Amino acid sequence: MSQAIRKSVVAENHLYLRSIRCFIRIASFAITLSLGCALPSEAFTVSYSGDTTNAPTFTRPQTQGFEGGTNPPTSLSSNGTAVPYYSQPFFVNTTGSYDVVGSQAFLGIQFLYQNSFNPTTPLVNLLSGNDPFPDEGTAGFSGLSLTAKKQYFLVTTGFDNSNNSFGTFTNTITGSGNITFGSTSAVPEPSTIASTVVSGIFASSLILKRKLKKPKSVN
Repeated sequence: MSQAIRKSVVAENHLYLRSIRCFIRIASFAITLSLGCALPSEAFTVSYSGDTTNAPTFTRPQTQGFEGGTNPPTSLSSNGTAVPYYSQPFFVNTTGSYDVVGSQAFLGIQFLYQNSFNPTTPLVNLLSGNDPFPDEGTAGFSGLSLTAKKQYFLVTTGFDNSNNSFGTFTNTITGSGNITFGSTSAVPEPSTIASTVVSGIFASSLILKRKLKKPKSVN
């Protein structure tokens, strides 16, 4: 083999190796990016507003301060036997501590349920309840221990059957992970999304390898 041909083959082999290294770097970056984007992008603080005026009613659980109940409540209230309520499903992606700050234009109370909420059985799946704190119109929770990917329901309602137990409100949830409103069953698992993207990258790599010419041997 002449010297010119030998140099040409060596140069072609170097180009092939550089192409492989470049592809590996691009694929690694794409995998890292896809795994990062597969997680929910919700903020660590979320808020929503509602109105319990003319909302469905239920007999709410008993509270601690005004009614002398326990927490979580184990009895039904004798004051709030037909109080309007608003139920907001949500879940978090990180196990940890979360706070709920509620602002109500009425004498509000809140209850937290896990897995499901049924107004006809208001003591089932009940995790916690509160009295208005620090004063009327600011019912919420401090230091809730929530588990990732568990379904929760935040129920906002009133104290009794009077006209001061329904109206508009705003709830803000903050904590150590992302908070997403809605049902956990409606959101695909992040691992499923990531594996789908990685599979696509792997398939693309096979196609590219077929198109790259194998290096020629130098005799």
